[in-house]
Amino acid sequence: MATISVYIDGRDERMIKNYAKSKNMSVSAFLRSAAVEKIEDEIDNELCEKAEREFKDNPQDVSLDDLEKEMSSYC
Repeated sequence: MATISVYIDGRDERMIKNYAKSKNMSVSAFLRSAAVEKIEDEIDNELCEKAEREFKDNPQDVSLDDLEKEMSSYC
């Protein structure tokens, strides 16, 4: 497991600690969860935009197998 240092001001530190505590999470677990969720959301948005462009250029159905192959490159 790796360690990543983040420097934040006191106000943000209190807010993060209080939020994590309110969710019964450690600060590390909360920040890890928030970062992973942000990355996953961005990947989802990129895939959606790509799919919309591709469908606009060539409207056709995509098989579940093809979708799984596409998704495997992101995970």
